[in-house]
Amino acid sequence: MHKRMEKIVRRWWAWALILLISFTVLGGGYWLYYQSIERAVYSTTLSFMEQIADHDHLNIVNQIDSKREYLRSLLKRIEAARDSQIEDVIYTLGVEASTTSFDILYLITSDGMVYSSSYLMSTMQDMPWADEFQQTGGDFVTRYDEVSRERWGEYLVYGVQLAEPVSCGSKKIIGAVGLVSIEEIGDQMKLESFDGKGAAVVMQKSGDIITASQQYNTTDNNFLNPLKDAKFKNGGSFEACRQAVERGESLFAEYSLDGSSYYTLFQSLDHHGGNDWYLVVRVSTQVTVEQVRTLINRSLPFFFVLGILILSITYFFYRSMNSVKVARASEQAKSAFLANMSHEIRTPLNGIVGLQYLMRQNLDDKEKLKSYLKKAEVSTSFLQSVITDVLDMSKIESGQLEIYAKEMDLTAVIEEVKILLENQTDQKGLKFHIDYRKLPEPFVRGDALRIKQILTNLLGNAVKFTPDGGEITLSVSQEISGETADTMFQVADTGCGMSQEFLERIWLPFEQERRIASQKGTGLGTTLSKTLVEKMGGAISVESKLGEGTVFTFHIPFPVAKPSGEAELTGETAEETEWSLSGKRILAAEDNEINRMIIVSILEDQGCELTEACDGQQALTAFENSTPDYFDLILMDIQMPVMNGYEATRRIRSLNRPDAARIPIIAMTANAFREDIEMALAAGIDDVATKPLDIKLLLNKMKHIRKREDVT
Repeated sequence: MHKRMEKIVRRWWAWALILLISFTVLGGGYWLYYQSIERAVYSTTLSFMEQIADHDHLNIVNQIDSKREYLRSLLKRIEAARDSQIEDVIYTLGVEASTTSFDILYLITSDGMVYSSSYLMSTMQDMPWADEFQQTGGDFVTRYDEVSRERWGEYLVYGVQLAEPVSCGSKKIIGAVGLVSIEEIGDQMKLESFDGKGAAVVMQKSGDIITASQQYNTTDNNFLNPLKDAKFKNGGSFEACRQAVERGESLFAEYSLDGSSYYTLFQSLDHHGGNDWYLVVRVSTQVTVEQVRTLINRSLPFFFVLGILILSITYFFYRSMNSVKVARASEQAKSAFLANMSHEIRTPLNGIVGLQYLMRQNLDDKEKLKSYLKKAEVSTSFLQSVITDVLDMSKIESGQLEIYAKEMDLTAVIEEVKILLENQTDQKGLKFHIDYRKLPEPFVRGDALRIKQILTNLLGNAVKFTPDGGEITLSVSQEISGETADTMFQVADTGCGMSQEFLERIWLPFEQERRIASQKGTGLGTTLSKTLVEKMGGAISVESKLGEGTVFTFHIPFPVAKPSGEAELTGETAEETEWSLSGKRILAAEDNEINRMIIVSILEDQGCELTEACDGQQALTAFENSTPDYFDLILMDIQMPVMNGYEATRRIRSLNRPDAARIPIIAMTANAFREDIEMALAAGIDDVATKPLDIKLLLNKMKHIRKREDVT
């Protein structure tokens, strides 16, 4: 469970890392994209402002030039009419004023008199633009507010002076002045492109506003004064702005004022030295914010798809890297497995080969032969346990390990384990205690074979690692909850114990703490035990201290079963009956010559009469050709050429003769798994002896198998 949780946590951390990397890449890309969009919109806005300023600048200059040109044209026409009197010229002036955009026209004479298109005559000193006319000495344009009785409002004054006076009767005209409503120049400044968020202003260098577009609303008639309180950005300042205007330079500034931010472009309108005006184009930064937001919103689906793509690519790389890691770990595990198996198999095999050589060398020494044979049996038994453990681990790793729950008597299972271990404990002088008094429900449904396997593994380790004279205890108790018996098994010993470091990896395959030279084993026992316990819905734990001993505890919830007299027993518990092998006729089907020779020789020593078959077809033919009840028993190998043992058994059982259904058949097979045994039983085989054959067990099975009753 702990390993599973660690695996889940690692997987979540991996996913968190994948998401972090993906969102970092996506967020970084989004930020860069946002910055590029801001810069692009900013540049576009600035460029557009410059275009608008250039457009308005050109319109204003063209208007000023056209007005000046008209005044020059007027003076030229007066000059051309040399015989005209001043009265005639003034009348013509009134007609001109009514047909042009000028509100009023003035002619200035050399004697300081001013004649208007409204037929009024004034002195130069009475005109508000007199100083401008006298000081300029040439063409000029300026703004002034008219507040006379005849008119009031804001006007632009256009003035033209002649290099040589023009005679008109007794008067000499030296120049002309025209007044145009300031609204006319304001109409030239259009900012519809910014949806009313822009404004255009024409001002003098002092900041005094000459005219402004309708979008510019302020009570201050000076554009520069409010900028003293503004917060400039990008290194700008009010002073830098003021100095640039004084020098007649163009300038772009960004600033915040009264809670709003603006882009502002200053562009000089100085045209042929005729004025000191500036055109100012101001646009709210909200324009760029909205444009950026619009573009970003339109690009969100793209980033969503991009995010999915990045996640997919990252996940693909993660899976690929994980696959490589798993493959590498699998390769390392395979190498480690082969190394361990090579060692564990070669060790007893080397012992068997060496003992075989020693036996050949000492054929005349019976005592040595007995000793060598006893040691060979130990090596053979160990080699068999290695192969069994490896096969079980193979089934676990392939997910094919199954649990077969049947009714069983726990007391009988524990007694069988006791019988198996008593000989080993007695040889080492160990005290072996078993306590199962706290079993209120001994009859349960479970896999007796696997329970026995777990207990044998744990008790076998206890025997192995407990020194002579030590103690081993097996305690079994239950807690009943409804129809479930939560059964606790505890194996305790007073052996050498285990280090804390080893306890952290005790459940891993092939792990062994090699502190004692005599320790032997595959390192699979605890791994198999843990897997089997968890497969049955239980849990296992271990406590150990160096030099004091070890305690294994596991709990398994068994369904309670009512005694029916058919509880599963894993060993032979029936009483011995008088039944001898001597004189029995046995049919032995085995394709391997050496195996067949061994079984024939052993049974002939028991007084049996043997008939040999090399495959299933020969066994079937031999049985068919025999008289009814001639054979007392059939030993059937499973994997044979021509016809296997399963098919041969089915064919024998289907024969139309009285002994076909009752003849005892025992399978001799290397297929040691539970499903293989059940397949054999389903084919009609009475019992199974797994290879390598335990000769004593095989003889015991043959002695205890009963003849089938005649099928009625």
